Amino acid sequence: MIIGIIPHARKESAVSLAKDLVNYLEERKVSIWLDKGTARLLGFPKYGHDMAELTKVDALVILGGDGTLLSSARLVSDLNVPLLGVNLGHLGFLTEIESKNLYPAMEQILANNYTLEKRMFIDCDVIRDQKSIARYRALNDVVVTRGTFARIIQLSSYIDSQHVADYKADWIIVSTPTGSTAYSLSAGGPLIDPLLESIGLTPICPHTLSARPVLARASSVVKLEIEAAHQDVMLTVDGQLGFRLRSGDAIEVRKSPVYVHFIKLKGHNFFEILHSRMKMPQV
Repeated sequence: MIIGIIPHARKESAVSLAKDLVNYLEERKVSIWLDKGTARLLGFPKYGHDMAELTKVDALVILGGDGTLLSSARLVSDLNVPLLGVNLGHLGFLTEIESKNLYPAMEQILANNYTLEKRMFIDCDVIRDQKSIARYRALNDVVVTRGTFARIIQLSSYIDSQHVADYKADWIIVSTPTGSTAYSLSAGGPLIDPLLESIGLTPICPHTLSARPVLARASSVVKLEIEAAHQDVMLTVDGQLGFRLRSGDAIEVRKSPVYVHFIKLKGHNFFEILHSRMKMPQV
């Protein structure tokens, strides 16, 4: 078995835990994958490998928070590598376990005592003058947002070429089921079981009483046409990547052909994680 490790390189607790995990795996004579930069950072240069060798990894352990897991998932989206998220952040909706449970979890993984859960990505194209000028992949969401000035965004939304609504709003979120517990939830969007494949649209502070979240089939193409009279509009991807938009641009979002595979351990399910992270009352 080959275990890969990606820690949050700027978080001291993640770096320290990664070093301990390397020692743990060494004692058990388990092969280890680190990218070359991380291997030097941790003081184990002999375990530094090229990204191409990630295809050989049986499990990739992500040490950080949701942000680290999101960026890692996009990084390996074409490689079909199972991910185990270990929470060293705050909420950690996407992570499977807390750091204190890492080693019991590793024992289960080394014994092949786990299952895999497929989560869908969405792919997003920025269309300008009828050409795709940028393409992104997101696990949580893509958001059309205003910039620093308090100007509302005007846009039209379509699902499979059918007009849905015209919005005057601060922002609008297009999310996956995984992203339903992220920004969309804070904006009043629905909680969606992550295995129920769909694409959600959630406006933020719409200037109309009739604007409501919309849920589209995963096979649909969601299109947003920007009609802002100003140039201070951005597209953000998983809250980590950004692209400046112009009036007249269109955003096309569709289900990606690839999936992320999360390692799931016995006794950890979606609603249990919600209860623990959000302190939701159980009835």
